[in-house]
Amino acid sequence: MRIEHQEEGGLHRYECWDDYGCSVVASAVVQVQNGHAYLQDINVSPGHRGRGIGTQLLKQVIADFGDRVLVAGVFQARVQWYERHGFEQVGRENELFKVVRWP
Repeated sequence: MRIEHQEEGGLHRYECWDDYGCSVVASAVVQVQNGHAYLQDINVSPGHRGRGIGTQLLKQVIADFGDRVLVAGVFQARVQWYERHGFEQVGRENELFKVVRWP
C-alpha cells in the first residue's frame, strides 16, 4: 500500500493505493486554515474496510499535522475510533460530533 500526498493552496489530498498500485482504496482531505488543520474527509472503499487502511491514512495525516490543532466533524459511530487515535470530543453540531487532536 502506498499513500500519496498532494498540496495546493492549503488543501491537502491523500490517496491510498492498493498493493498493486492499480486503484485508490482510500482518500482523505485536509484543509489548513488559521493555523489549524481541518480533516474534511476520510474514506475507505467498502471492499477494503476492516484492514487498517483508514488507520494508516489517519496516522499519516497526524504525522503531517501533529504540530497543530487537528479538527474533524464525525458521525457518532466514528467518535471512539478517533479517540483511539488521540482525539477528544469537544462538541456537537447537528449530526456531527466535533473531535480535536491537540499538538
